[in-house]
Amino acid sequence: MIHFTVLGAITASRAGEDVDLGSPQQRSVLALLLLRADRATSLDQIVDALWEAEAPPGARGTVRTYVYRLRRVLGTDSPIESVAGGYRLRAAPESVDFGRFKLAIAGARAAGKRGDPGTAAQKLREALECWTGPALMGARGPYLEREREELERLRLTAWEERLTHEVGLDELDAAEEVLGSLVAEHPLRERLRELQMLILARRGRPGEALAVFAEVRRLLREELGADPGERLRHLHQRLLRADPALGAPAATAAAAVPAQIPAGQPLFTGRARESAELTGLLTGAGRAAVAGITGLGGMGKTALAIHVAHALAAKFPDGSLFADLRAADAPADPHEVLGRFLRAIGVGPVPESLDERSALWRTSLARRRVLVVLDDARDHEQIRHLLPGTPGSAAIVTSVTRMIDLPGVPWIRLGPLLPGDSVRLLGAVAGEDRLRAEPETARRLLDACSHQPLSVHVAAARLLARPHWTLTRIAEQLDDDLRQPVVMHEDCKIVDAPFRRAETLLARPLLDAFHLCAVPDCSSLTPAAVAALLDLPPVRATANLESLVDAHVLESGPEGTYHFLPLVKAFARRRARDRLGEVACQAALRRLLRHRLADDSDWDERWRAETLAITAQIGDHAEARQSLLPS
Repeated sequence: MIHFTVLGAITASRAGEDVDLGSPQQRSVLALLLLRADRATSLDQIVDALWEAEAPPGARGTVRTYVYRLRRVLGTDSPIESVAGGYRLRAAPESVDFGRFKLAIAGARAAGKRGDPGTAAQKLREALECWTGPALMGARGPYLEREREELERLRLTAWEERLTHEVGLDELDAAEEVLGSLVAEHPLRERLRELQMLILARRGRPGEALAVFAEVRRLLREELGADPGERLRHLHQRLLRADPALGAPAATAAAAVPAQIPAGQPLFTGRARESAELTGLLTGAGRAAVAGITGLGGMGKTALAIHVAHALAAKFPDGSLFADLRAADAPADPHEVLGRFLRAIGVGPVPESLDERSALWRTSLARRRVLVVLDDARDHEQIRHLLPGTPGSAAIVTSVTRMIDLPGVPWIRLGPLLPGDSVRLLGAVAGEDRLRAEPETARRLLDACSHQPLSVHVAAARLLARPHWTLTRIAEQLDDDLRQPVVMHEDCKIVDAPFRRAETLLARPLLDAFHLCAVPDCSSLTPAAVAALLDLPPVRATANLESLVDAHVLESGPEGTYHFLPLVKAFARRRARDRLGEVACQAALRRLLRHRLADDSDWDERWRAETLAITAQIGDHAEARQSLLPS
């Protein structure tokens, strides 16, 4: 059998001996036939491939001569056949390096689809070993120049797929060594940059990963006048919000003792009370098989669940399982999740129906002590088949809503960080020196961030990105961007995202109430004031307020009052004007003002100041506003 190569120099060999293929033009004809192996190629196609519009006189005869010479040097077993009007080269895929490359790529993708990344990575290594240099070395012609570019694209794609599997398998050293040279050759290749950022995140170096994003964004804008693509922007957002799943290798082949919990945040701060409470629920006397964490997005529900799961690993010797149920965009199918869980604990074959999988899952857990983390669950229906059914195993569920149809399940409502903890978090990410230089400004900045972990991380990222700016300047810029944005910056969109998601869960009357309650310049609201603001009976106003508390967009305060976190109020006020319009906002303020002036039960200095602020919002002159208030 003759063996051919095109992924490097164009060569042919028989029994280990090289065949002299003659001139570059002859090699080009052979390369063309090899790339189109087992397909007929007409004389005109060969002429166009070699010369396009500049074909010399007698080009067809010249091609026939090249083929005659190739057949002579390839010998009696020459694979080049004559067909009507042209030629065809018959060759087994294994006899051509490009054929072996394609077979290995197909094998890798099949292994990836069946959840075997180890085999997929090995197949991709075999594919890339087919290359010995730049493709089609020694070939000439416009068509082959284009083919050379296409082959290089295929090679790069294979590298990206291989590195993706190696990163998923946590083979970071091998991946990082190759990735550096590939990025140097192709600095604008976004998938390579994404892998570079993932490796840095996995190694606990998020600041360097963010720097890589800043560099590629700059290069893309300078070279192409474009911004990074959606995948790279999404990874950047995950880094900014310190997504703990970035520290986790992808699920690998099934194992008897799975350990799927993602790496915990290296800068996990605070939550001592909540951690102790959750630990007690899952391990204490009369422990619950299921415990839930709920709260507004961005409060760190996933981070807390992962932190506690790692701390409890020794209590569950048969392993830990993790499922990102992605309620925010495309909810995960419990049928698919159950299949993964069963394979992970070494149970098979996996039944087809959901009910059969659920029964096998509970039967399997009856003999095991496993901890399951179900992150970002949508509702009871999505998770009921995934929960342990017997004592010994346990589950932590995180969700933006408290699932009342899970009877007996205790829920921890996660609110803002304690002020001291948010100071420590900001200092750990952005550096203690900058906080010590402006301690009062740091406290104001964190108050403006509502001590929400997500927004603290975003503020810290701005500090890191602008090392020469003062804390005061950062605080002023963030205040402008979040309250009166001219253009919404990418990191501010990240801060807004949990609030926008919360909006989608509110029915129309509640959405109106959420937005209008944020319009007045007052620190807290009573049910009577909200009844006037919304023009509703007091009973319905109270019901709306309680529903907004359940949705985590409003906080209940002392003596029956309610208030917003500053970030949530700024967002809701912007949305009120955008969605309901200035006329509706002004009408609501006038109703509230009439209510306050008619209520003489609490005319203290704060009442006076807030009522003046509301009249200012309506737009009355100072003299008119003063006349509205008692002397």
